[in-house]
Amino acid sequence: MSLEEKFPAYGGRGPGDLRLGISLAIIATVFMAMRVYVRLFMNKFGTTALMWSLAAWLLTAITQVFGILSVLHGLGNHITLIIKVGELHNFLLFTWVTVFFFNLAIPTGKVAVAAFLIEMNGQSNPKIRKSLIAVAVLNIVLNIPQVLMVWFQCTPVTALWDPLQQDKCDHRKSVYYTYFVGAIAALSDIYLAIVPIHMLLPLKIDRKLKWGLSFLMGCGVFAGVAAILRTWAAKFILSEDSSYGVGILFCWGEVEEWLVLITMSIPPVWPLFRPFTNRFIKSTITGSKRKSYMYNYKAPYSTTAVGDQSPGFPPPMSPGFPPPMVTTTISISSAKDGATTIVPSETGSRLSDERIPHSILHDKSSSTTWVELSPVKDPRRSP
Repeated sequence: MSLEEKFPAYGGRGPGDLRLGISLAIIATVFMAMRVYVRLFMNKFGTTALMWSLAAWLLTAITQVFGILSVLHGLGNHITLIIKVGELHNFLLFTWVTVFFFNLAIPTGKVAVAAFLIEMNGQSNPKIRKSLIAVAVLNIVLNIPQVLMVWFQCTPVTALWDPLQQDKCDHRKSVYYTYFVGAIAALSDIYLAIVPIHMLLPLKIDRKLKWGLSFLMGCGVFAGVAAILRTWAAKFILSEDSSYGVGILFCWGEVEEWLVLITMSIPPVWPLFRPFTNRFIKSTITGSKRKSYMYNYKAPYSTTAVGDQSPGFPPPMSPGFPPPMVTTTISISSAKDGATTIVPSETGSRLSDERIPHSILHDKSSSTTWVELSPVKDPRRSP
């Protein structure tokens, strides 16, 4: 028996929304499973962010389940058909429960992203840290009225899903407030996508690697676009054919929810993909444009004339010969307090002109390293 035969109100935009939501849910769930695996067996970084992410995933999964029930009972189909087959009660009930959990999942996902970026930033940039905390708090505070409004649109509350008491409901305040909160959500997604790019730009790594990581960590901007479209679609709640119009809102809502989870999981699961990308993602710390140097080594306090050589010192280096390079491997590591620090991995330095590639997201032998970079020129030498 097909779904159309078992659920007569199923149809319209509903099937497309259902397939899209389930596909994104599977991808996000796979990423979350990989993230848990990395945290348990490969990298101890990002525990707080992972807990928030799991909470966001759970609320989003619950939202998706009730969304599927709503679709099966008419969400995305025309209201006249839903009334004809007698599914209006179930449609209203499951749809408003979906909206309730959606309003819980959206701010939780944004807090999860902010928590990861806070742990990644550590104490290195107090302004960014404060702004991320502000974004997290703002989304939680502004969504509290949004969550409560779901249950106070009708008097009594049971009229919300009672087809015979719909005249006792006023959805206008909730829709107007959705415009405001949706705008804040969209701006938050865009900001949370830009911040990691701002963190990566100062790093002296290969340009292709830098822009590749910036793109991956900035994909949250697509969630911001989905938030804008979802906010625009909120107007369909007040339309005559609300069940069909709300299908558009539900579609962009689930895209926003799952994209937030997917994009926030890309950086933490990088250790699993690093072995397959080593041949493509390799870079070295480079200084400014190379110049030719002339070195004239003389003994300190020597009175020897220019051009004479002091005993025990090498002759001047010929033009075009690059100066010796101090090769020092450094690691950007997460400290116990969540700070991201740069720690030299060698107490001494050695003179070498070889260039050792660095790897992103260190292997499981180091539980705290996030990024390893090498080599670095001796800072005591002028560029």
